[in-house]
Amino acid sequence: MKKLLLSLILLGSLNSFAQGSCAAAINITTNGTIVAPAVTGTFSNSCYTHTTTDGGGAINGIWYKYTPAANGEITIDANLPVNIAPNSVDTKVSIFTGDCFALTCYDVNDDNATNFLSTITFPVVGGTTYYIQWDNFWDGNGFEFTFNYTANTCIKPYYINAVTNLTTTSATLNWDASVSAPSGYEVEYGLTGFTQGTGTVATTSTNSIALSGLNASVIYDYYIRSVCSVSSQSAWSAVNNLVLAKVCPYASGFDTTAQLQGWTTAGNGAYGLGTTAANAQSPTQYWIMNTNTATTSNNWLFSPPFNLQAGEQVTVSFWVRCASARSLRLTVGNLNSTAAQTTQIWANTALLATTYAQQTAPAWTAPTAGIYYFAFNDISAATAAAATLRIDTTNFTSVLGTNDFLSSKFSVFPNPVNNVINFSNDQNAIVSTVELADLNGRVIKTEKVNATEGQVSVSDLATGMYMMKITTDQGVAVKKIVKQ
Repeated sequence: MKKLLLSLILLGSLNSFAQGSCAAAINITTNGTIVAPAVTGTFSNSCYTHTTTDGGGAINGIWYKYTPAANGEITIDANLPVNIAPNSVDTKVSIFTGDCFALTCYDVNDDNATNFLSTITFPVVGGTTYYIQWDNFWDGNGFEFTFNYTANTCIKPYYINAVTNLTTTSATLNWDASVSAPSGYEVEYGLTGFTQGTGTVATTSTNSIALSGLNASVIYDYYIRSVCSVSSQSAWSAVNNLVLAKVCPYASGFDTTAQLQGWTTAGNGAYGLGTTAANAQSPTQYWIMNTNTATTSNNWLFSPPFNLQAGEQVTVSFWVRCASARSLRLTVGNLNSTAAQTTQIWANTALLATTYAQQTAPAWTAPTAGIYYFAFNDISAATAAAATLRIDTTNFTSVLGTNDFLSSKFSVFPNPVNNVINFSNDQNAIVSTVELADLNGRVIKTEKVNATEGQVSVSDLATGMYMMKITTDQGVAVKKIVKQ
């Protein structure tokens, strides 16, 4: 985010300045603190797509490089007191491999978790040259950073990839192979917030592992480490989150860690979590999207994944507040990426709500069973000063469409029933839930299943007729049963 520019060029312990192009990059030869000059050199945008600074000026870069003698890890850190007070610096760094004629983006960092200064640690291969570019997208004045290389023969996985084969109770975890080329990996996982050492440990010989039989629609934490030999393991990776697919109904007001997990973002402007309780619809937190001052906004807020059935009709409602007219739309797609959000459900190109107002999108019907993500997309025009839009208290509800073919493939017995009713099917459809409702539509009992067959006790139900709704990965079947 945009911060005040430096007013002074900072002094530090090393008195060499980076050159203004990749070809003339300063060669770092030792660990220590480096003084970076004003950012006035040539910029390479293979890590970022920017062509101008945040303020619309020319974008520039300054360059360093380092070639480690052996495999290891490098930490670059601009989060130093000298960059905070009395000045306020906003840095951004890109790491490249290859050569200056064909650079390949390797890693990037804009802001760390606490301020607008960059901190990055990445694994390196001995003999490979790594190019370091600082740019002036936010800030073009000089600053200081520390450089530290540590040799390591067994390096943890650093880059976690998207989860695949996601359902409400299973998923495949994926990551880039460690540069140490280990013989295998260990994955420790447990419900979010678990203490490491108390979780379940699974092993794999590849950089991927399938987990199944998980608690439905909850959040897990997991850690990964390399196993280089019987006696050599790497440190554990940072914690990662596995957000299993949700089912409707689902609600989030962005007020707790659990409500925030699974939501992801992308965009070209300022956006993030608002924590001023007086500005929330309910109770304390909300999502902010600010207009861009240089160009049209294109900011995205993606929902957690939803496991929807074919024909399931989903209605999304949310509360919004904006003091000036905005252009906002709601989309849906099969991934939480801008390219995958191909279906627009709702849009308002002149949205204005000086106090919170609830918006309800038209019901959208899932064409096939699978995983879907919804997204809020702010595409408001540029404004002279940043204007704020707030989103709060999102609700996702649905009506399940029934599948007559699937219903015909389910057997429920005995029927009439006294105590326990069994169900099975010849389509290998995995049942997630079974609901029993009276003829007025009131749900009397719900059972979670996660199997192709099972049974439900009905001994506690009153005598009469009930509708048995069986939700599966292939759709919804409905059977009529009689309790004696």
